Amino acid sequence: MHHSALSRRSVLRSAGFLAGAVALAGCGNSTTGASKTPAKAKTGTLTIMSAPGEITSAEITAFEKAHPGVKIKVINTDATRLNAMLAAGDPPDVVRDAGTDVTPYIGSRGVALNLDEYFAQSSILKEADILPINDVWKWDGTHQGKGSRYGIAKDWSQDSMWWYNADMWDAAGLSAPDPAKPITYDELLDASRKLTKSSGGKTTVHGLFTTTASMNRIGSIAATSGGRILSADLGTADFTSPEVIAALTWLVDAAKAKVGYSLLDPSPDWDGPQYVAGKQATSGQGFWFGGFLGSTAPAYESKTVFAAAPMLGKKRVSPSFGAVGYWIPAKSKNPGAAFQFIEWYCGGEGAKKRIAAGNGLPSLKSLLAVVPQKTAFQKAAFKVQTAELDYVDVLHNATPYALTTALDTTIAKTFTSAVGGGASVAKLADQLTKEVNAVLANGKKLAGK
Repeated sequence: MHHSALSRRSVLRSAGFLAGAVALAGCGNSTTGASKTPAKAKTGTLTIMSAPGEITSAEITAFEKAHPGVKIKVINTDATRLNAMLAAGDPPDVVRDAGTDVTPYIGSRGVALNLDEYFAQSSILKEADILPINDVWKWDGTHQGKGSRYGIAKDWSQDSMWWYNADMWDAAGLSAPDPAKPITYDELLDASRKLTKSSGGKTTVHGLFTTTASMNRIGSIAATSGGRILSADLGTADFTSPEVIAALTWLVDAAKAKVGYSLLDPSPDWDGPQYVAGKQATSGQGFWFGGFLGSTAPAYESKTVFAAAPMLGKKRVSPSFGAVGYWIPAKSKNPGAAFQFIEWYCGGEGAKKRIAAGNGLPSLKSLLAVVPQKTAFQKAAFKVQTAELDYVDVLHNATPYALTTALDTTIAKTFTSAVGGGASVAKLADQLTKEVNAVLANGKKLAGK
């Protein structure tokens, strides 16, 4: 992942793509069948919709050199433009998106190409070599995590993991947590109160990283107690279960305590610049953040520690909030070249160079060996990360009936209004259940359900 505020904020997640895809596809909720024999790569233009500047000019040149006759054209991530292109039957050949968020949606509507046969014939993306995180890109018509593959991550992290400034913990008289053992969310919040500093009525150091109530954040905290938001059929949401109530309570407490940026007090940037400016004692970013420090603030490496995902309950779960990668629209005019790009960028030479620079984790087990482990800082972070791989899971926070971005927008509005207005957590839970279910019901209606 290229390190910029742009690539790490709204565009990290699905960008509200396919808002009208239900109407466009007009095919209810049936999955598309496996693609026939994969088309051989064609010459000509390969159009990729991606975050601005993420695919570098050097990468484009390298790919085109390795694949003579193919010319890459990158267009910026734009939900409105993608919907228009899909409606016109002239979509991009490759679309960047968050597998955790969109797979049930694009897989159930015939919008995305079923890639089973492409993967079956790939000499680069071999089934036995693909890391389990990519199960979020699977959909069998009922369950995310099972069935056919609709995409693959380019690089990824376990996004409930976090980093802390050991010097700041020491200065606050706190014992720094054992990075290999999950701290509890309550312990983290207590420590954050002591780490937070104020001067002249203004907060100068936030003890806690940015917390934003969302399907992935709420769902991941609740999952440590065995809870979930969505029903088994992914058609309704319930925020009133004890497990989800506990997760909401923690997020509300964190927001009210003002120990970190939240929906009630939005960050002026993302965690990175705040952390390296000494304005945050922690950073809520995944493994890729180590590469960011190495390239932008190497002086911080000696005092920064990477830690396991916290737990609210007793079940250790450490998910990804994105597993950002690529899918191919069913009506792509150049699916062969599109898959060749995905092979090269997610598992081939393009992936090797990116992963070797510390830009996240690879999608292939064989590429874990190229993750940088030269310095003591890199070795320590990778040791914690390697142990954490055992706790990856598909949390079922995505649904065929609405994009996660739409649900998150609803959650943000409701959380801000309710908590800002002094509503109780119980009232917030009731309101979230009502508002999110309204979005899901509308999606069901559009899908003919």
